[in-house]
Order: sequence, then C-alpha cells, then structure tokens
Amino acid sequence: MTAAVAAVLGMALVSGCSGSDEPAAVSFDLPGDVPGDVTFIDAPPTAPPAPSFELELLDGSTLDLAEQWAERPVVLVFFESFCELCAQQQAEITELSEQYRDAILFVGVGSASSPEDAAAYVREHDIAYPVGLDASGEVFRRYGVDEPPLVALIARGGQLVRGWPGGVEDLGTQLTQFVIDG
Repeated sequence: MTAAVAAVLGMALVSGCSGSDEPAAVSFDLPGDVPGDVTFIDAPPTAPPAPSFELELLDGSTLDLAEQWAERPVVLVFFESFCELCAQQQAEITELSEQYRDAILFVGVGSASSPEDAAAYVREHDIAYPVGLDASGEVFRRYGVDEPPLVALIARGGQLVRGWPGGVEDLGTQLTQFVIDG
C-alpha cells in the first residue's frame, strides 16, 4: 500500500430516491451487516486517523461516520451539484456503490449546493448511497477539499488511507487494491 495522503484524505448501500414531488425529498438506507466472506486490507501503520464527523443527510437523518467506519471502509465523495467534473465521474461512482453495497459505505458530501439542488443531483444520477450537506464547510476544510470533486478512502477502523483530489479514474481498481482482499 502507498502512504496516506496527509492533508486530504469508504460501499455498502441500499436505497434510493423517494417518489415524492418535493424538491429535496430523497431517502437513504444504511447497509446491514458486512458479509462474513468479505476481508478488508489493514490500513498502513502510517495512515493518519480520519477526521470524524456527523452529517445531516438530505432525508433529514444524521449519519455518524465514526460508527460506520468501525464496521466497514467508507468512501467519501465530495461533490457539488453544479460541478461538471463531479457529474462526469458520478456514473462510475454510483455503479461501484451498488457493486460493493454490502462491504463499503459510500457517502456523498456537498457544501455550497442547496438542499434542493443536491436532491436534484441525487435523482439525476440515481445515487442510492447517503448524501448530506456540510453547510458550514467544516468537513470540507478538515479533509482539505479546496474544490470538488475529491474522493477519500477511510479504512475500517478509521484511518485515512487515500485521497484523490479531482476525483479518481478507475476507482474500482483502487478499491480492490486498498480495501478488499481476495
């Protein structure tokens, strides 16, 4: 494994958007137990701890990320609804979130987008993983996000394994290399 990215920086999710006509009406389900046949690669000993945070999701619920990475890796997808590069990369990220839905939790984090615009982005890109807004920008700052996209991989246990400013091409290969052993 490579060394963790210092200043910047996990996909198991079932769910989907609700059928409501409300502009910000979306819903998300968290994954269940990690399947017994899934093995995770340990974070390198030099990997720094990931900054923990709670995120208010677009459906009004709150997600405690430290609780999630205690059980499984987490992939943070920093985005904005108006970000063209984010939109270009979203199809692959959405596909991977469904492929790894029982092993890795993907979480979308926006900041400057309105709840209505973020919900429209979620619906447009068929995102089924939890998405929330960091209105204060604190989470963006703590993860060193100057501008999206940025993808961050947090190992099970909470170590920041890798960050990709500008997003990442071939995220699936990266996940296999850093997260799933087998």
